[in-house]
Amino acid sequence: MHSKKPFLFAHRQFFRLWLGQVTSQAGTRIYQIAIVWWILSVSKEHSGFALGAFMVAGALPSLLLFKLIGRVVDRMPAKFMLVACDLTSAALMGYVAWSLSNDTLTLGAAYLFGFLIAVAEGFFNPAITKCLPSLVSAEDLEQAVAYQASSQYLASFGGSVLGAMLIAWLGIPLLVLLNAISYVFSAIIEMTLVFPETPADGEENNNAESASGGDSGTIATESAEPADDKTLWQRFPLLKKLLVGFGLVNFFATPTLVIVPLYVQKSLQGSATLMGLLEAALWVGILLGTFSAALIRSHGRTIRLGALSMLIYGGSMILPGLLINPWGFGLALILAGASLGITNVKFVTLFQKVVPDQVKGRFFAAMQAIIGFSFPVAYMVFGYLGDLMTPDRLCLVQSAGIIAVAIWFYHLAAGEAALAAYAGQPETE
Repeated sequence: MHSKKPFLFAHRQFFRLWLGQVTSQAGTRIYQIAIVWWILSVSKEHSGFALGAFMVAGALPSLLLFKLIGRVVDRMPAKFMLVACDLTSAALMGYVAWSLSNDTLTLGAAYLFGFLIAVAEGFFNPAITKCLPSLVSAEDLEQAVAYQASSQYLASFGGSVLGAMLIAWLGIPLLVLLNAISYVFSAIIEMTLVFPETPADGEENNNAESASGGDSGTIATESAEPADDKTLWQRFPLLKKLLVGFGLVNFFATPTLVIVPLYVQKSLQGSATLMGLLEAALWVGILLGTFSAALIRSHGRTIRLGALSMLIYGGSMILPGLLINPWGFGLALILAGASLGITNVKFVTLFQKVVPDQVKGRFFAAMQAIIGFSFPVAYMVFGYLGDLMTPDRLCLVQSAGIIAVAIWFYHLAAGEAALAAYAGQPETE
């Protein structure tokens, strides 16, 4: 029986977790805007290279350390991981603020602290994703995933806008200091979390074996806890393919933030205001898709639904490729954002249900690494293509890539029944 209270108030522990996540992630985005502006001011002659180096420094931890991150997150208590990451980020950001106020921060130090803060975030994100099922019921898990995803989108959008506004009002050093304080506030919230007791390892393994129901075809049904990462992927081959597909979705979807300004400037010959409105259309679409995902029943066909959603994304980007019109581009961005929001929620929920608790940290660390790798590579590839072709043609390239990923997902959909059988999930929702 569902509670009549709003979701966040009906799940108070999750609400605290979500509030802590929004606070810390918004702080991260505001810090990034502030430090990027500082880099532009101190390296005017080579600002492009300096910004690129800073972005690479922030992407490296999830790529280089994902195995270590996964093992630590699997073994350490969730509350300890969340609080430790936030307090570490607060200390690092506090030192950056102090250095900025004394005018002693160098570019090299900015890269180093950007790397270290990204390390803390690299541990924080898989830890928070792993602990979701312990705070909500199975029937509310999809809605919890939607709220968690929404916090990332809201932090990315709102943090960027708020950071840009506060730079002029407060100055960069004070803004970074306030961000450090926001991490302390987030840690205090997380200290109040109460997680249910974890069952003994033997009990978990027995439950997993019982849920598997014998031979599941694609998924092996031996002990639920793999001995190492290699064994994990050998036992879950379909999950590995889905994870690669999930990374490809982000590879082709991320460049939308590169295509929008190019399209406005070169194809529409519009203003910065138009660019802001079109980017807002994308974020509105993502939020609509994120919160409507729980209302869309997949009936045991989540992978096929993801393929359909990606097909809509790819099809929507054909419109601005063939018709140069601001209203058409805005509509395409809303549809693309909505399909991306639905896909993210549905697939993360699927992963939460089928990946054993003992290896969730490793799995989500690997997912973070793949997505983290796709971001800088996608920016570089589509930025380079943007110099070789017109933005409308670039939309068609993006469309073709996303449609190809949709076909990949549709091909994998036949194995979903095995995933449901292994996880002990009903084939209808």
